[in-house]
Amino acid sequence: MQGTIDRVVPDEGFGFIIGPNGEEYFFHRSALKAAKWEEMGPGVTVFFQPEQGVGDRADEDLRAVDIYLTPDTIPAVDNQPLVDGKLTGI
Repeated sequence: MQGTIDRVVPDEGFGFIIGPNGEEYFFHRSALKAAKWEEMGPGVTVFFQPEQGVGDRADEDLRAVDIYLTPDTIPAVDNQPLVDGKLTGI
């Protein structure tokens, strides 16, 4: 499944991905495959496997695992949001 990083909590090591269906998926940095934690930031597109589980909070029930960057994405730097030009490829 393909999605876009919505937000990350760098100090806690987790974040959220918006999937193609608009649902929000929780992810932990340990779910990254062939991607660095620092490359995850708002606007970065990723491939992931969806998983249903029980999280500590209600918004953690939908989870993303086996996460890696899409071939055409520009990785974030230090978990920062991508600037508009990078989001659109300009």
